[in-house]
Amino acid sequence: MIEVRGLKKRFGPVEAVRGVDLSVRPGECFGLIGPNGAGKTTTLKTLATLVKPDRGQVIVGGLDAVEHAARVRRLVGYMPDVFQSYGDLKVIHYLDYYAALVGLRGSERVRQVEEVLELVDLGPKRSALVGGLSRGVKQRLCLAKTLLHDPKVLLLDEPASGLDPRARIEIRLLLKVLRAEMGKTIVISSHILEDLEEICSRVAVIEAGRVVASGDVAELKAAASGVVRYLLEPAGDPERARAALARSPLIEEVVLDEGRLRIAPAAQAENELDVLELLVAEGIRVRSFREEVPDLHEVFLSLTSGEVA
Repeated sequence: MIEVRGLKKRFGPVEAVRGVDLSVRPGECFGLIGPNGAGKTTTLKTLATLVKPDRGQVIVGGLDAVEHAARVRRLVGYMPDVFQSYGDLKVIHYLDYYAALVGLRGSERVRQVEEVLELVDLGPKRSALVGGLSRGVKQRLCLAKTLLHDPKVLLLDEPASGLDPRARIEIRLLLKVLRAEMGKTIVISSHILEDLEEICSRVAVIEAGRVVASGDVAELKAAASGVVRYLLEPAGDPERARAALARSPLIEEVVLDEGRLRIAPAAQAENELDVLELLVAEGIRVRSFREEVPDLHEVFLSLTSGEVA
């Protein structure tokens, strides 16, 4: 659905994007991870035809985003991190205004406004003034506006920024519906990595205008782990369990952390069975035992250095 090859963009002396390559499949939710100043917003704006690249090629739905910008705009819906809210308008009038801007007329406009109101669960707020809405409700309203022309591709820049936990959950659930039930292709940037980990199947890590890693979330997490580690919650005294494991040549390191043990096996421990057999031999009763898998925070930290474009 989206192919980006060698994308470069400079703003004066600042090279915001330095050769980004991306490939997004139809119907997937693809995440962009990176620090502030990494080039995520510039990349999204280029996909939305709001920024013209200096070099490289951007293909959306089989169309070149520079040569066929007007046709690409009909395919994409862009939700910026900061948007004009027109606080003195009612919710229904706000959506009607934007529906007119995207070319909807007559009964089709009325129908589409009602449909997006229902989709984002803003029916009860239809007569409320936009300026009086909470941050979370405003984000849902902006998403509704983005959906008015029924785009195939959604480009979302920090949609959960500044939201409380409940509002973040609501946005996540809504994005899952848009992808799974409505077949939308979603590209989303966010610094809330646990949200991306839940909704994205693949991500790209961007730093200083370059993609430093891209792929399946599970593969990136496995690559970031480096060495196998296990997390043990003993049923008995955790300090006794730590001391017993530390004596064994099968264990390279064991750390007690709030009643749980983080275990790094030595090279001669071939798999988790060796560690479990050791626990049995030492008489250590186990409440839980599992391999410790890094999360996206650890992936991000392992791949980035803090450099900005």
